[in-house]
Order: sequence, then C-alpha cells, then structure tokens
Amino acid sequence: MRAAERCSSMTTLDAIDLRILTVMQSQGNLSNLKIAEYVGLSPSPCLQRVNRLRKAGYIRGVTAILNIAKIFPSIVVFAKINLAEQTVRQFTIFETAIQNIPEVLECSLMSGEFNYFLKVIARDLEHFNELTQTMMEMGIGIKSFSFFVEIRNVKRTPVVPIDSLYQGK
Repeated sequence: MRAAERCSSMTTLDAIDLRILTVMQSQGNLSNLKIAEYVGLSPSPCLQRVNRLRKAGYIRGVTAILNIAKIFPSIVVFAKINLAEQTVRQFTIFETAIQNIPEVLECSLMSGEFNYFLKVIARDLEHFNELTQTMMEMGIGIKSFSFFVEIRNVKRTPVVPIDSLYQGK
C-alpha cells in the first residue's frame, strides 16, 4: 500500500495521535520539537505523524485566536433564522449566500423550531442592522429572524475535550 493510500484510509487514532491533536489544538504554534517532547517521540516520527494527520483531514489548519476587544469595539449577536421554504434547494441558496458574509462567524442548520442558528460579529447595533437588511434583500429565502445580543461571554474555547469524547473504533 502506498503512503497516500495509507493516509486516506486512516480510520483509527492511537494514543500518540490523540496527544498530538490535543496539544496542537490548544498550542498550535508549537514547533515540531516541542510537540515531539510533549508526546514522547523523537522529532522525525512526530513530524511524520503530524503530516499524516493533516493529510487525513484531522487537522484542518492552525490559526491565532485574537483578542478582538483590544483591536476594535464590537458586538456578538446570535440569530435564529427561519426560511420561507424547507427544501434542499432553498437550504443550498441560503448556505451559499451565508458563506459570502464575513461577519457571519458560524452558521448551523438546526432541528426544531427554526432552521439556522448564526453567530454574527458587528461593529455595533447599527452595523448589525445594516447586515440584516442586506441579508433580507439578498433574496435568500429568509422568512423571519430572532436576535440575541451577547452581553458578556462567560466561556469561549476552541479546544475540544478529546480525552472525554474519543472512544476509538
């Protein structure tokens, strides 16, 4: 089996893979040497594992988490959105359009009383109002909105608790 086939067929993770993923999600800027020390490998096999995890799609990228409040004032608004039609075509139109609105940080298709749940960042309420008007005028099938302005964030982390969630295969 060629290396590319092994990467694409990677279906199970061992304890070292999980330790690599755990350290990388919370400290993505570590050097390969530091990651290797953390997981108990020499640098070369560690780098091979990291590359294998990347190629297999377990690591989608590495990013910096910014302290937005230090850069500029902003508000975070959560939005519940209902579409006029509940069709695959309408969902596709909406989802494609949302991809092109950079202020929409997250968008999830939901079960229950509404179709989509969005997390939006804006400069202020006026800017948010402009965004909602733009979305309504885009013709992407929005029937109704409900908005909730974040007063204070209590917890926000990109770190997933791998140890308590992963049960192997």
